Amino acid sequence: MSVNIIAEFCQNHNGDVGVLNRMILEAKESGASHAKIQGLYSSELTNRPEFEPENQKEGSLLRPYQAEFDRLAKLDLTLESESNFVEACKQAGIIPMTTVFTHLGLDRALKAGFRNFKIASYDCASQALISRILPHADELVISTGATMWNEIEMTSKLVSEKKKPHTKIAFLHARTIYPTPLDKMNISRMLFLRYLGWETGLSDHSRPEVDGLISSKLAIHLGASYVERHFTVLARTETRDGPVSITPLELQELISSQKKIHKRDIQNYLVSMILRGFLLEKVNLKLIPLKQLMQNTTEDV
Repeated sequence: MSVNIIAEFCQNHNGDVGVLNRMILEAKESGASHAKIQGLYSSELTNRPEFEPENQKEGSLLRPYQAEFDRLAKLDLTLESESNFVEACKQAGIIPMTTVFTHLGLDRALKAGFRNFKIASYDCASQALISRILPHADELVISTGATMWNEIEMTSKLVSEKKKPHTKIAFLHARTIYPTPLDKMNISRMLFLRYLGWETGLSDHSRPEVDGLISSKLAIHLGASYVERHFTVLARTETRDGPVSITPLELQELISSQKKIHKRDIQNYLVSMILRGFLLEKVNLKLIPLKQLMQNTTEDV
């Protein structure tokens, strides 16, 4: 079975519809199954006084409102552009997908014609939003980084109760580190997500220029049904997410890697390790007790 490869455009279009259309075509030609944008709008940015420089405390987040608003405003897509994105994807033969962050964003996504949705890690436990998406979704992919295990289980139960009969569901392992070093990838979590009974995969934020495609390839060879990668047709220096983005050539390499290793051999090996109480952990093949995977957060193992 082929893996679903989500080409995450994020803001790598720089607000340029011409670049966005080029990304659709190159993602399709390079083998991606999905082309995804984000419903992230400057108009929905919240002014948080604690993020301002004058209110900084040790360990707090620095994100001045005006600077962030000005940055996002340059990247905003119009509703018309998003509707055109959906149609252009359909014409190209690639599935249009969007990440929804708010209820207003969902209303807008539905108007644009989206029926394939992504939930970001920080919204994995946003049950009100997920409940509103499910009646409309033909497909819902949920990232689980930065989410407590009990919250993931609650969301899984909600999805089971409220999804349409034929809606495709997947839960992705992710690390909310940009870029994610390989020794922090903790890819065994992807395997543990199978406990929920849904399709699983990896939202990979590693740095291609440093680590190549190792983590994405490993996820595929460990049986991932989905791999999500930031995707760019511009130089990596031209966009904020450039350092964690793959190029069309790297996407082609990732697609072709599916044919080079027999997944059955790797999966049989993993089953034998699970039966012994262990799971394969990280790229260095370190073995860790299975019980450690029961830690309450997806980020710590």
